[in-house]
Amino acid sequence: EEEITKALITQFGFAYLPLANYDVSKEAVGLIPENVARQYCLLPVDKIENALTIAMANPLNIKAIEDVEYMTKCSVRVFASLGSDIKRCIDKYYKGAV
Repeated sequence: EEEITKALITQFGFAYLPLANYDVSKEAVGLIPENVARQYCLLPVDKIENALTIAMANPLNIKAIEDVEYMTKCSVRVFASLGSDIKRCIDKYYKGAV
């Protein structure tokens, strides 16, 4: 998993966002339903004005990015993160949210 993420960072120039100590915005999390976050293995982490920052296990998934842009009406900035870290954060930040 780490090797794939490193390859995406190196080969395609995505920035890496380590989620372990990142303070995720509850406002950002509220913009994307949990099922969508799980389906695409992504986590909304921050929103500043009309820009939404998301961490993705597969930042090459254009359909996911387009769906998030359509759903949130925001421009999306994509960072690469480990899928296991994203899943752990989804469990943490969507806990009790329905």
